[in-house]
Amino acid sequence: MATKISIDVASVVDITARRNDSFYLKTELTNTDGTIYNIVDSSSTDYVALFEVYDANDILILGFSSVTNDNANIHGSTIDVTSSTSTLEINAPASNITLRSGTYKYKYYVKTTTDNVTNTIMIGKLKVVDI
Repeated sequence: MATKISIDVASVVDITARRNDSFYLKTELTNTDGTIYNIVDSSSTDYVALFEVYDANDILILGFSSVTNDNANIHGSTIDVTSSTSTLEINAPASNITLRSGTYKYKYYVKTTTDNVTNTIMIGKLKVVDI
């Protein structure tokens, strides 16, 4: 008897953005029954949110984070995490969207600051268009 289990809860969503335009994306996380997803861990620590863009060689070339970040390719404090409504909101200025036209891979995920429990919420392709 064959069985199949998947613990992958990420939604596949392709995104198109315009080069040198601002980038705004609001995501509300819910459970399968429609209730609000709890983005506070058991120690009452909020999750950190990260949106990372990779090139064809899986090299991180652009990212957004809800916290200050030391990586030169990740723009810190560009994602607002609202625990009470389980909302993630990316609001990045046009100066952050300087990728060349093309198609890239992205991963959008949340993780706790205490034990690095990670939940990927969205994956897909980021298409950047110009003029």
